[in-house]
Amino acid sequence: MKENIKTTILKEVKESIEKGDIGKSEYLLKGYLDFNKDAEVASFLANIYTRRGELKDALTVLKEQDSNYFCVFKSLTEVYIKLEKYEKLYNLWKKNKNRSFQDLKTKKDLEKSKLYLRRVQVFLKLFLDKRIDTPEEMTYKEKQYVKYSSEETLKHVMKRHYSIDNRPNINTGTIFYKKYDLEELLLALSRNIDFSKREIKLKWDFSDSYLFRFYNAGISDIDGNTLNYIRVATIPNTNKIITMFPTSNRKSSSLCRISKQEMLPICNDIVHSNKAYKVKTYSLNKK
Repeated sequence: MKENIKTTILKEVKESIEKGDIGKSEYLLKGYLDFNKDAEVASFLANIYTRRGELKDALTVLKEQDSNYFCVFKSLTEVYIKLEKYEKLYNLWKKNKNRSFQDLKTKKDLEKSKLYLRRVQVFLKLFLDKRIDTPEEMTYKEKQYVKYSSEETLKHVMKRHYSIDNRPNINTGTIFYKKYDLEELLLALSRNIDFSKREIKLKWDFSDSYLFRFYNAGISDIDGNTLNYIRVATIPNTNKIITMFPTSNRKSSSLCRISKQEMLPICNDIVHSNKAYKVKTYSLNKK
């Protein structure tokens, strides 16, 4: 009975978050936690506080939970990154890197947790260089963590989300319409990332996520419909874009926008902005 109530509440919470009704989600989660101690529910609530920058509240919710639950470990990871507490993140990672998280049952979830732990390890390399070893062979994303390159991002996007005939390729389900200058688009998106618009993460991906409104961005191979939004993933706390792709509207209330003035070089291959990729690092601890 208790599990049924929890399942129902979490389903409603996810739907409310997708609709942008964060207040309702918070109310449901807090109401459940008033009568039950539950790591997964606590993690959802902590994610909401983290999204709003209420990091002390997030830590309060998480401190009574066991980091042997992957959902708690992941939520704590995000809080420590936002607080730039890399020593604490290192200790958390070191404590849990060889654990079998008790809330992970399926082989797929176990594999994802190992990948996430590995990405935390590679991310820590940026701040605790002498203490952290990196794998001999790294994935595209991991290489970007260690040595970021906007040129490599553009190559990655071109390979996965571009087609000269506007047809999705075998690598992905969405592509940008070929009428856009993707290099100019990458520059414009990086300049207009708003840290306060960072989306609540309910998935496994180790990155910050932003959603841009962009009419006629691309096409989906599922139904052939035009897509009017762009999903952007960055290295946490930075505007370093590691991927971007057209997507559908998920009714997010946290939308970033590109100004009309900046649309000209994106839509006209003759006009160029002549602006270099400028890295911005966000910090909640610096005014």
